[in-house]
Amino acid sequence: MTSRRYALPFFAAASLALAGCAKDDGAFPSLAIRDAERVSGVFQPVEAETFIPAPQGPETLGRIDRLRADAESAHARFLTAAGKARTSTSAARSAGIGDEQWSVAQVALGDLTGIRSETMISLAELDLLYVNAQTDGQELAQIESARADVEKLVGEEDRLLDSLNAQLAN
Repeated sequence: MTSRRYALPFFAAASLALAGCAKDDGAFPSLAIRDAERVSGVFQPVEAETFIPAPQGPETLGRIDRLRADAESAHARFLTAAGKARTSTSAARSAGIGDEQWSVAQVALGDLTGIRSETMISLAELDLLYVNAQTDGQELAQIESARADVEKLVGEEDRLLDSLNAQLAN
């Protein structure tokens, strides 16, 4: 009984193994491209729809105007403080590091840098608005215009700070 139990799986395995020893008669299917696999036909591309960005909402437009006004206000304060800083750095030109005049000039430059950061905050907020508007597919013209204006103010402040720092370093 036990020999019969093992005989059937043995014969099944043997017949499968012998099938692998069959003679190759060379009648394998071709690997060439068949006619059904060839690309044929003409496809007409779909015309792309013209993208029209959504206009900015009144809340965003108000925020853009506020940020531009904040930057201009900070820039006006910067220019006022720059006059005092010019006087301090001119007086400290011949002074040594650690002298009273040098310290006063450093404080004036620090104040200028602080005011400049207020202008930079407006620019950073405008950058955030720009990224969000671009992601949402909204119109960018007002934001780009405000960004360009505030960027000019920051550039002017940077040039003035660089020149004052250069005067103090000499």
